[in-house]
Amino acid sequence: MFSSPMGWIVLGIVQMVIGSYYTLSFNQYFEIMASTNMQIERVGMTEFICEGIFGVANLIIFFLVPLISMNAISEERKRQTMAFLLSAPISLTEIVLGKFIGMMTYLSLVICSMLIMVFALNHWTEIDVGFLFSNVLGLWLLTASACAMGLFFSSLTTQPILAGFFTLISLSIFLLLDKFFTDNIESFFQYFSMIEHYKHFSQGMINSHDMTYFMLFSAIFILLTIRKLNADRLYG
Repeated sequence: MFSSPMGWIVLGIVQMVIGSYYTLSFNQYFEIMASTNMQIERVGMTEFICEGIFGVANLIIFFLVPLISMNAISEERKRQTMAFLLSAPISLTEIVLGKFIGMMTYLSLVICSMLIMVFALNHWTEIDVGFLFSNVLGLWLLTASACAMGLFFSSLTTQPILAGFFTLISLSIFLLLDKFFTDNIESFFQYFSMIEHYKHFSQGMINSHDMTYFMLFSAIFILLTIRKLNADRLYG
């Protein structure tokens, strides 16, 4: 990711957008709280700032993951270097996990920068560490799930653009799955909606149910990617 100028350019643009929303949320907080008379209407600075920057971060991750993951494996196929990678003295699991960890390391820099931004407010106010940690953990798990899915679609085709398109469509479905149905069917599909599980983290609540969902989601798509590469190596 850092061997090409594009990786640095994308990271710089993302930092600029998140930094702009951070500054905007910081200024808006004092304007809104100054006009709020009732104590019950007041909210903490940590909650207000996190709602702003983590909200826009979700949208950025939605478009950034397909852009990054589409080249992970399909680019190897397109350049016809996949055969050399498969013949290397490493296992398929190491290859897939290496690709996955590389993407997550790159995107974790964005998440860490957001963490530093909010912690910088500690000079002026007391930070709600628990609420901040919940948002960071939720966004990181959501990003990991999206990267695992993108990695799988990248293993299915030799065209990076096609892999990115399928990842974008699939993310749209899983993020908004509960919005397509009503009544009892909606409550069933809420269990599979990524945004429904992330919503609890954004509210400062961490539970094993949501963490298990994201971890299983990531594990399933990583295993599917390994099986796909194994089939390619055996049958061509």
